[in-house]
Amino acid sequence: MNQLIIAQAYQNLDKLWQRALSSPSDVALFISNLEVIEKKVLYPRYQKFIQEYQPLLHSPTIEENKIVQELEQYGISITSLDNLDISLSDRFFKAAQNISEELKYNAELPLDKGKHTLTANAEQIMRYPELFLWGADTKLLRIVESYLKLPVAYDGLSYYYSPADAKETGPRKWHRDKEDWQMIKIGVYINDVNEDGGPFECVISAANEVLIKALTAEHIRKYKTAFHHEILAMLPEHMHDNWHKSCVGKAGTVIFVDTARYYHRGKPPTKLGRSAIFFGYCSRRPRHPFFCGRSPLSDAELQYMASLLPEDIGDCVTWRSQLRGLGQWIPKNRLKV
Repeated sequence: MNQLIIAQAYQNLDKLWQRALSSPSDVALFISNLEVIEKKVLYPRYQKFIQEYQPLLHSPTIEENKIVQELEQYGISITSLDNLDISLSDRFFKAAQNISEELKYNAELPLDKGKHTLTANAEQIMRYPELFLWGADTKLLRIVESYLKLPVAYDGLSYYYSPADAKETGPRKWHRDKEDWQMIKIGVYINDVNEDGGPFECVISAANEVLIKALTAEHIRKYKTAFHHEILAMLPEHMHDNWHKSCVGKAGTVIFVDTARYYHRGKPPTKLGRSAIFFGYCSRRPRHPFFCGRSPLSDAELQYMASLLPEDIGDCVTWRSQLRGLGQWIPKNRLKV
């Protein structure tokens, strides 16, 4: 019991410290979302970047373009490791299974027991470089670039193990990500995921439009999270039976999704825990750079990973060094959803 009390106290103190460190980025978020700043400065600049980059876009294959088209139409596309046929996938998946077992074990230890989500740390990821390198595959970067229509920033990976505790908190609440105007997360299931195992869920387009209007009436609430019952209360009754997609699937299922435009969550697991890796991608001039780069890897570790890649792909990893203006000075936000 004493160990649990100490662990909880440590977690609370750490959260307070992270909140204090995140104050500058919270202020920057507020200012950048003032209507006059957003509509008169930031959005026109974003459109200009897209227009200037068009001649430099790489052409996707027919299979890749199918994913891009589904993202443009629905905000989500589902495939598998087998269908993507990336050379590193076998090594990547074996390494991911090893870390899954470590996180499951840690979930029973006093320091982590009771957490709604456990994440892989830098040591675990550096032990298996194939985890990070898989996310830098040229096929994935081409898909992301074709969707964003801008040069890609590979923002690293987050490895999540979600115990079956039914808690609706953190990333299990409905939310949108803050990093950019549009962005991509690529999720990979490491175990089979059914409706009781915490599937990733994404709101469909029609319902998403309703929720954006309801949850962004004021700029200060633009990135407000919501409980499941709150979302249902915002939607008209005729949408209640068909307003989101629940991504159940076998181990090796791969989900492409725009988490900045679409409300999404990890459904609280009730009977089975879920192991999944999510790779993050935005443009190299993101809307809110201080909400990017929150992977567990240090700058030195990212430089090492970039050194294992061809130079042009390595630039996707070290993109933060090219930031200009306030984006390079405002410290990264430390708080998770």
